[in-house]
Amino acid sequence: SFQYFQSSPVNTKDIIITEIFADPSPQVNLPDSEFIELFNRSTNPINLSGWKFSDGSSTSVLTTQILLPGQYLILTATSGMAAYAGSGNTLGASNFPTLNNSGEALTLKNSAGLLIDSVNYALSWYRDDDKKEGGWTLELIDPNNPCGEEDNWEASENPMGGTPGKINSVSTNK
Repeated sequence: SFQYFQSSPVNTKDIIITEIFADPSPQVNLPDSEFIELFNRSTNPINLSGWKFSDGSSTSVLTTQILLPGQYLILTATSGMAAYAGSGNTLGASNFPTLNNSGEALTLKNSAGLLIDSVNYALSWYRDDDKKEGGWTLELIDPNNPCGEEDNWEASENPMGGTPGKINSVSTNK
């Protein structure tokens, strides 16, 4: 039980977006459901209750979920939760934003409204003409350089099409 859970102050970039699945079609080997992956790069467990994930036009408010240090979380629509549950920690969010294939600004804010992470992705980040057509995720290369923008992202190299809930196939930390 988490009744004694003591939340520590959260700083910008403590939780970062490490993978984006904006275009599930045509399917490779991942479920036909969009997701983003979050990673806790801090040394503290963090409760995501009341956090907001937004694409600018719609916002999803997260329910209670403790994310431990070094832990990944697959954040998807409530309807996609069952499809990803076998891949790792999964949280289904009601009103999960529909991610634009060609890119947009995604933001993650804590319950107090502090901007924790944002990613403004684009098709060019895939660096692969075939993979940008769909079925592949965008993966963060170096989680210790979360300000790297497009130089720090590329299409997944995993034959599944992505690595939800696990260390990224393109990660420098493998």
